[in-house]
Amino acid sequence: MPVLREMYQYNPHHHVKIWLSNKPAVFMNTENKMRLIEMRELNPKDVIHLVYDSSLLNTKALDELAAFCKEHAITPVDANSFEHEIISEKEKKLFKFYKDEINNLNDGGNLAVASDILRWLYPVYSKGGYTDFDVPVDTSALPETVNVHTPLLLNIGSLRTRNKDVILSNNDYIAVVDPEAAKEEIEKVQEGVISVLQQYDNDFIEKTIEEFGRDSFINQYLIQFMKNRSESIYIARSKSEFPAMGSRQLRSHINQIMTNPEKFLEFAKKGSDETDKEVILRLRKELNEQLGFFKWLFFRSEYNEIKNALQQSDDDLIAYLMKKERTLYLKSIVVCTTGPIAIAKFLFDGYVFNSDNFDEEIAPYSFNSYGLKSAFQSKNTISMNESIWGMMNFLGSEEGALNDSSWLETGAQLQKSRAELLDERRNQLRESLPQEFKNFKKNIEEQIQQLEENSKGFWGLFFADRKREKIKALQAVLTCYNGDSFDTNKFREVLNDIQPNIDMVYAGWFSHKTQDLIEGLKALSHQSIVFMLTQERQIDLKPQASTAKAEVVSQENKVKQEKEPYHGGGLNFFPQATNSGNPEEVLRPQVGLAV
Repeated sequence: MPVLREMYQYNPHHHVKIWLSNKPAVFMNTENKMRLIEMRELNPKDVIHLVYDSSLLNTKALDELAAFCKEHAITPVDANSFEHEIISEKEKKLFKFYKDEINNLNDGGNLAVASDILRWLYPVYSKGGYTDFDVPVDTSALPETVNVHTPLLLNIGSLRTRNKDVILSNNDYIAVVDPEAAKEEIEKVQEGVISVLQQYDNDFIEKTIEEFGRDSFINQYLIQFMKNRSESIYIARSKSEFPAMGSRQLRSHINQIMTNPEKFLEFAKKGSDETDKEVILRLRKELNEQLGFFKWLFFRSEYNEIKNALQQSDDDLIAYLMKKERTLYLKSIVVCTTGPIAIAKFLFDGYVFNSDNFDEEIAPYSFNSYGLKSAFQSKNTISMNESIWGMMNFLGSEEGALNDSSWLETGAQLQKSRAELLDERRNQLRESLPQEFKNFKKNIEEQIQQLEENSKGFWGLFFADRKREKIKALQAVLTCYNGDSFDTNKFREVLNDIQPNIDMVYAGWFSHKTQDLIEGLKALSHQSIVFMLTQERQIDLKPQASTAKAEVVSQENKVKQEKEPYHGGGLNFFPQATNSGNPEEVLRPQVGLAV
């Protein structure tokens, strides 16, 4: 591949999100809806597309999706209509594989694979840069366009050891900057995906070991580390332990084995004369052999999990192994079919490269090369030229720390737990919200009166312009209150209007009460939007319960939040407002809020 020196203009303000629901009555889970709203609030002028599939949803869910997109200025895109938009033969084949995945969810079909396929179809990649839901996006500091050296950008990092780089190419971020110029790269990926979907194969482990095994001691150390990582073991096994078949068919075959104890024990046998008891004894021995220094040092959670499993009865141990192996096999097959390992193979025809070659030919494809990491905040990769220690810390991360993996049973359970906390917080906020907004209104009115009083007499001559700007700003904020509602769109306009004079509005030697009131209301308004407590961008201020009850709930919330602050994967800590009306008690937002 020649060195690419041509410049391309990348627009980082057009986005694509994909969510394929496995529940016909629910178009998207709570956490991801909140993430999408947060993204919209942080990037109010950006274009956001949401790709869904109408064939997976019922009428009620489709209506709710349409209302959600209208409320938050998001453009819905129905993947079910792509069949009539696709022209190329490769994309027609890919779309058939996509349909095969979503139509066979009980027979090996996988929504993660289906989503991965969609990312490489023109009706998706032509609409903007794709990011996973667990990748926070904030492009507010980016210019309208960014000069890049390649027509395709990916989330690429690498491990550098001496003169070699191991590539980690993640597909949680994909931006086709110039579809025509990127045609060759796109078709390489499309052809590779079609090939593996037709007949599953992978060579990641053997190729990596082959490259590193003949080098320095430190590389031998890394190989030993890889061999102690369960994902590496099962990437190799997913190729060696099964007959040749398509990727979905292999996943279906694994599901049948890993959900039936008799089939599992038969599959685990080394020979036809090995008894079930002997198989279980051998499996215990193999598990025990994994409890080495590397596992203890870098994979402590898994080390403890294995120790606990070895203490269980034979039946419980088999149940544990079936669940674990099913997850690991499925994860391995997906990442080698349409995921990160597959993309590196298809696009760059390898995983380990001479460092000079990596810097010249591969690094320009990484969004890390253009200072975009702060805007597209993926945790699911390493930096380019990362050290071995950094790589080991990355690979040793706890489940759910780097990404959702919501298509896996473990990831789905973690997301369900987070959703329960979010729903609880939403209900609490709904009850306390009217009183909190009214308290802010009362304090703003009192602050205006105080500023007007301070503007009289001799002392009123000092900082007169500053006081006028403060009064003007606070009076404008009050216009956002309209009877029993608060207009968040109007509030955004007010904030934009006062921005040119913000230094005067927020000025003060010792007291910043005007600033605290506006910022506190800003945080509360943001929470209301993200927690989906608006309708047509209006916040209903009619009491949801008696004032006394709301005040009690608010106080209980405050105590609980002090002990156990809310945090959801992919979301920042939300600022918590109390109903005391005291602006000093309102926590400042953790991010720049565009409300």
